[in-house]
Amino acid sequence: MLGRFTKWSDYGIFQLSVNGQKLGPPIDLYAPAITAADPIDLGVLDLDAHKDYTLTVEVVGKNQASKSYGFGLDYLKLVPVDAK
Repeated sequence: MLGRFTKWSDYGIFQLSVNGQKLGPPIDLYAPAITAADPIDLGVLDLDAHKDYTLTVEVVGKNQASKSYGFGLDYLKLVPVDAK
């Protein structure tokens, strides 16, 4: 899964998870000016089309320079993995 986020001066640090499974390390979305971050590889999930999934975005802190705990998500992209 790939994620692309926005960064800004009032954004925090977040941990994403799906059904309790963490997606990579916490992501610091602080930047002095608003910008689109490069896509981040959030890891591989084994998803079943017949199950429900819950994406959780947890605030885990903020950069010392940040003014608040905002969050900016541009997109999440599911990329098929070759099952060879």
